[in-house]
Amino acid sequence: MNLDFSGNENALHSFIFSQQAKPHAAIDTLFSSLLPFGQPFILQTGEELFFDSEQGYRIVLLEEGILSYCRRDDNMHISSGFAPSVMGLVDCYGITYDVTTRPEHYLIAETECSGRTVLLSDFIRIADECDLWHDVARFLAFRLMVMCARDRELVGVDSYLKVRALLIEVWAYPQGYRKNINVLSFIQRRTGISRSRVLKILSELKKGEYIQIDNGRLVGLKKLPVAY
Repeated sequence: MNLDFSGNENALHSFIFSQQAKPHAAIDTLFSSLLPFGQPFILQTGEELFFDSEQGYRIVLLEEGILSYCRRDDNMHISSGFAPSVMGLVDCYGITYDVTTRPEHYLIAETECSGRTVLLSDFIRIADECDLWHDVARFLAFRLMVMCARDRELVGVDSYLKVRALLIEVWAYPQGYRKNINVLSFIQRRTGISRSRVLKILSELKKGEYIQIDNGRLVGLKKLPVAY
C-alpha cells in the first residue's frame, strides 16, 4: 500500500519515513518468487504467529494488515510490519548459522492480517535459484534504517516523547487499520511505561484538546507539544 504523506509536518517520524523509503521493487520481487511456495494464514487482532513450527522455521510474507515483532522472553514490542512486508529474516539467520544464545521473537496481529509462510529451507533454495539475495539485502538495509530512526524516538527520551511518537504513528495509519487499535495497549507494549502514567499523559492531552479518543481508539489528533 502506498500512502501519501506529502506536506505532513511529521515527515521524519520513523513510521512515515518507513512508508516513504520502503523498497517496493525488492518486496515485489521477493513476493512473486516466494508466494507460490507459501502456506496461507489469517490472523485476527491479538492472535500470535511463531516463526518455528512442526515443519521447521519459516519466513512470513505479510500481504494485509499490521504485525508486531515481539521478544519471546519479555513480550516487548520491537517493531511493526506494515503490509506488504517480509518478517522472520533475523530469527531464521540465527537458526541457519546456529547463533548461540540468539534472541527469539514472535508476531502478534495489531489488525486482521493475512499472508503466507514459507519454510526456511524453501526460502534459501528459492533465493539461490532466483538470485534473490540482492533484494533480501535491500530489504534488510531498509529495516535497519527504520530501526535507527525509531531508536531516536524511543530510546533515551522521557515518557511523554515516547507517547507522542506513538500517537503520531497511530494517526498516520489508514483509518481502516487505526479503528482496530487500542491506543493504550499499543503504547504500553512498545514502551513498558506503566498504565497509570500513559493514562495520565493521554488524559492531559485530551484536556488540552490535542487528541480525541473514542472507546480506546484514536479518532482525532492535532499538532502535539514537543514537551510535557
